[in-house]
Amino acid sequence: MNVLHIAPHLGGGVGKAHAALAETALGLADPGAVRHRFVLLEPPRDTHFVDRVRAAGCPVAIAPEPRELARLVTDADIVQVEWWNHPRLYALLAANALPAMRLALWVHISGLAPPLIPARLAALADKVLFTSPCSLKADNLAAAVAARPKAFDVVNSGFGFDAPPRPRHAAPKVRIGYLGTLDFIKLHPGFFDMVDAVTGDIQVSLWGTLDPAGEVAARAAAMRHPERVRFEGYASDPRAVLGALDLFLYPLNPQHYGTGENALVEAMSVGAVPLVWDNPAETAIVSHERNGFVAKTIEAGVALIERAVCNPQRLLRMGAVGARDMARTHAPAASLNLFARHYAELMGEPRRHRDFAGPLGTDGRAWFLSTLRPHTDGPEGADTGASRFFCARAAKGSLGHFRGCLPEDPSLNALGVA
Repeated sequence: MNVLHIAPHLGGGVGKAHAALAETALGLADPGAVRHRFVLLEPPRDTHFVDRVRAAGCPVAIAPEPRELARLVTDADIVQVEWWNHPRLYALLAANALPAMRLALWVHISGLAPPLIPARLAALADKVLFTSPCSLKADNLAAAVAARPKAFDVVNSGFGFDAPPRPRHAAPKVRIGYLGTLDFIKLHPGFFDMVDAVTGDIQVSLWGTLDPAGEVAARAAAMRHPERVRFEGYASDPRAVLGALDLFLYPLNPQHYGTGENALVEAMSVGAVPLVWDNPAETAIVSHERNGFVAKTIEAGVALIERAVCNPQRLLRMGAVGARDMARTHAPAASLNLFARHYAELMGEPRRHRDFAGPLGTDGRAWFLSTLRPHTDGPEGADTGASRFFCARAAKGSLGHFRGCLPEDPSLNALGVA
């Protein structure tokens, strides 16, 4: 069975997931049963995950010519589009140039907050596989899921480490830290208020790339107790960093659109107990008071931190539960087994041409913008001030990729892209 993966690139969580899956597949009894090939629509900025995928025996073609891409699609038994709202995917699919295929989507955004998963795109796929069960609750997909429940499922993309790097012992002083994006697009904007309001002496280490002139650095400096926060820089060995923590402080912005949450799963896999915000993607992983803590307010978060620092033995017990949970539910082998089942089912489907441009419109810009806002009374593609704000802030410049991806469009000037 030949599976062709089409992705804008293999960076970040998507690349990390596929590298882990490819390496795990090498150890299977029949590694040749499914052969994976990747097409990347743009050259990688960082080749780390691409190199790992290739080393595991998966060929990778980068920005192939249209004729070569069509040949690869024709040769594949299954085409799996690694979906997130990237303009190069819109440009490719809206061109309607791909041959008949069996189509699976592995969806790497939640669709609960912008960017939305295009409902009409999901309707065109034979299989729609989410990376979190929270995506099944996306309002604009409710009708599609109800109509074809067997076409939708969840396959995790966030994987833990194989085992804790060392035996864990309750530390005299609870070690608290965060590892991830140091930007309020991802990090909850009340993070530093929460740390500041804790009664008692705590120290919180943050690993990640910090903009010293940015908003995060400014908010930290404005704390009443700025000495509580230490910016540690980039974590070259995240397993060692997370394995040294007792409490993983991981409250994320409710508008973030991640699903697999690699850092959260990795932290739990080595026994660090997470404290997360009450967001659907995180609460699909963290069970309050069982393997972690869930806060709905800043005040609740403060109280939970204060309780945690007073009871390191309880953290040790909860961390062991979380490590067992992640070993059972968030391992590459578990995801490979799910993929194998869905691929086998897909092989019973005929190859079909997909009219992406027809139902979704030939205007790739409108299609892209339609995913960047919640549904209102207007049509899916209606432009709104809210979507303009989201595009400018949360898309983090990805609209700029439209230059060179889609035909010249003067209306992009309104979004500061053209």
